[in-house]
Amino acid sequence: MAGIDIYKFTYPKELTDSDWQKAKGKIGKLHKTGLGAELTKAETMFKSVDLSILDPSSNPHKTMDTLNVAVKAAKAHYVSVVGPISKQMDKVAVAAKAASVKLNKAIGGGSAAKAADAVLKAAETFRVTCKSLDLDTPIAKVKADIDKKNMLAAKLMKQSLVKWATGAKAFLSAPGWDSWDDNIKQQGRSVSNSVAQLQEYRAQFWKDFEKFKGFDSTTLGFNKEDPKLDEKMSKLVKLATIQVKAIATFKP
Repeated sequence: MAGIDIYKFTYPKELTDSDWQKAKGKIGKLHKTGLGAELTKAETMFKSVDLSILDPSSNPHKTMDTLNVAVKAAKAHYVSVVGPISKQMDKVAVAAKAASVKLNKAIGGGSAAKAADAVLKAAETFRVTCKSLDLDTPIAKVKADIDKKNMLAAKLMKQSLVKWATGAKAFLSAPGWDSWDDNIKQQGRSVSNSVAQLQEYRAQFWKDFEKFKGFDSTTLGFNKEDPKLDEKMSKLVKLATIQVKAIATFKP
């Protein structure tokens, strides 16, 4: 589907019952056409449209995995919500056409008939709009952004692995709270970011590597006053180093 920008997908005033009631005038109000009921139903249906779901680019995505989930949700939302609105426009158009014929036959109903014709035209246009929403452009936009992030992560991967090795060696020679911040926290976070971003690395290593919680000492539950702090930190660094070595030798 391509054509209409999702964020320009708004409900036309001409297809509201309030606008119809006003436009058809006093003569039109004397004749029941059923058009108002169809318009009310269409308005209610449109209220179920959620642009944040319909547009996969409305939320940030770091990987193709999350984007694919969002695309699937967007397409499902389109089918279940937007599709029925398009079909409802057919019913509105039928009712508007019948109303125009009926009102044209009524004495002084010419103006009301023209109002029904305007509703008919609006319904036909909006039916096309519903069928022409552009899901492809926002998807392509997010894919391009993910590709950019992947290129950067791949570029920084080797560098982050080297920095980890240097930092881990320095920490294990003199473990401590301050040494963690100097030698482990950012170095480990850089490795984490690259692993999380690159799909093949993520599939292979993230389940285990995310347990290091971005190497944040507080999140990991370390206590600065713990007499066994150095031992606990060193154990984690050694475990992470095993993972880092596996990552360094991995061939995607």
